Amino acid sequence: MSRTITAITVGAGIALAGLLLPVLGASASVQHPVHAPIPANAAAKSAPVHQYSWATGFDTGSTGPSWITENFLIASQSLKDRTGAIEDNHSLTETYVRDAAGNAFEFGISSDGANPTTRPTLFTTAWTAGKFDGYQAGFVSTSSVKPGSFTPKAGTSPEFGYSITGANIWFTYGGKRIGYIRESFWRGGFRAVTETQTYGEVYNNSPGGSRIPTMTGSVTHYRTNTGSRLSRYGASSPYRITHPSGTGFTFTG
Repeated sequence: MSRTITAITVGAGIALAGLLLPVLGASASVQHPVHAPIPANAAAKSAPVHQYSWATGFDTGSTGPSWITENFLIASQSLKDRTGAIEDNHSLTETYVRDAAGNAFEFGISSDGANPTTRPTLFTTAWTAGKFDGYQAGFVSTSSVKPGSFTPKAGTSPEFGYSITGANIWFTYGGKRIGYIRESFWRGGFRAVTETQTYGEVYNNSPGGSRIPTMTGSVTHYRTNTGSRLSRYGASSPYRITHPSGTGFTFTG
């Protein structure tokens, strides 16, 4: 099945474009294969070989934010692919944050067929110089809301976020801090933020045909300390973005 890549600029319509995406992970506790960033000339290529589909919002502020808060809709997902099996498919909503050295972290929720439950589960990840460190890598828990095991209630839209302060990267859920990664986890520390992306994504272990894991959700109330907004969007068919704005979007597929 041919999948096209489209880019949407808020207030400017839709056009074909290549997108540079992060090397993405999967669930809160099980590592799947990860793909390389999509090159800028990838717009005319088909995506099944990557086995990933996505709908992405880019914060293109001139200065990377040191804190973001936003609300993710917790939606139950169908993970069956064209074979009718769940296999190790996943569906997620998250934010990815990277510095100039390629250090990065992610946080959000994931439904995953390889987990003990396919219910949406809170997760974090860490990357060092573009290499995946693992799920919950470097994470220090400070509450009972623990990534890798906490399953938010479906149908709710809790607040997620992060803040870089006091030599730590703090993560929040429901407006409260749940834990942190020390900046010293990365050699030389986590540098100034140069890129943030917020997106929905699915991984399909058996691409082809018309049935792939479901991706449905929304991001709302996006805020940053710099006042930057979501100003560019991209999606790979058959997934689509609706109601894009500076503070959120809806994605379906």
